[in-house]
Amino acid sequence: MKLAKTLSVVTCSSLLFTLSALSSKAEAVEVSGDLTFVSDYAFRGISQTDEAAAIQGGLTLAGDSGFYLSVWGSSVDFGGQGTLELDVLFGWSGDIAEDWSADVGIMRYGYPNTEIAGSNFWELYGSVSYKDITLGLNYSDDFYANTGTYYYIYAGYSLALTEQLSVDFHIGQNEFSDDSSASYLDYGVTLSTEVLGLGLSLAYIDTDIKECTLCDSRVIFGVSKGF
Repeated sequence: MKLAKTLSVVTCSSLLFTLSALSSKAEAVEVSGDLTFVSDYAFRGISQTDEAAAIQGGLTLAGDSGFYLSVWGSSVDFGGQGTLELDVLFGWSGDIAEDWSADVGIMRYGYPNTEIAGSNFWELYGSVSYKDITLGLNYSDDFYANTGTYYYIYAGYSLALTEQLSVDFHIGQNEFSDDSSASYLDYGVTLSTEVLGLGLSLAYIDTDIKECTLCDSRVIFGVSKGF
């Protein structure tokens, strides 16, 4: 839990720094958000809603410097052990060279009404993108439900089929250092478009976990509205 305590201090300092920086007259602040409906909320290939629909929403404050502060929430269903996920992110994203960009930060996953021990946890995250290809790494020293050190190594590729239609490919390896038998692979393909100001998505996702109804292949439909 040393990382969690350190990140708590870092986050508080970061929030004060961000608010101070964004309040500066020289720093333009952009506020954006979204509301989303999905037929199933799958996190890294595993349903968080018992294969039921979810309502989600997020709000982001971002400055010209690249620093941002985000809050994101979703309905969840852990078999009566919780109904809400509420996450906070602080990070920086921006260009680092021609055709290259990066996104780094810290994130706290929160489950306010969940009684599962160790359900709230922290992650460090970072990714580098070259044009339409992204490679990333997330790390937690004490992942969900006190499962110990965890790494998520992933890759993604986005391809524009037309001006209004794109397809995204994703693959990620979930590594549990304290229990290698729990490690697994997740992957998916998502089609996205926009109609009448609404974002529409259709995703196919799967994992290599055997005999797990919440982890098997599925198709997920989503509708979102940004503001």
